[in-house]
Amino acid sequence: MIRVLLTLLLAALLALGWSLWRTEVHKGAAKSAEARAESAEAAADMLVNVIEAERAKATQLAAIAEIYEQEKQDAQAVADRVADDLRAGNLRLRREIGALYTAQLSGATAGAAVDHAAAERGIEIAAAAVRVGAESDAQLRACQAIVKADREP
Repeated sequence: MIRVLLTLLLAALLALGWSLWRTEVHKGAAKSAEARAESAEAAADMLVNVIEAERAKATQLAAIAEIYEQEKQDAQAVADRVADDLRAGNLRLRREIGALYTAQLSGATAGAAVDHAAAERGIEIAAAAVRVGAESDAQLRACQAIVKADREP
């Protein structure tokens, strides 16, 4: 009878040991799975932050591009206004620029007549110079805005 009791006690101890061992194995697996889940969640949060930052940067760059395009159109409008004012006599070219179209005339006719085609070319050149300058300024402002946006955290 003692043998049977000892055998049963040994079997119970073995069962209890096996049960405790399995419990520890499952606890370790659960902790590992929990750590992997937390790591995946942190990675997902980081990706969401990166995507939001990229969207904000794209919106900012699109606004810069829109301003640049508007300033290019404004530059053309300024050049057109300058040409119209030159034609109407509201603006005058400096003598150095005006000499561009009178230098082609002969000495005798330079004092008596103005070559209107040459004068028109001078107006077109002045208007183009104003447009190029305004567009260059707009492009420089856009480039500086892009660099500034790129350096922001």
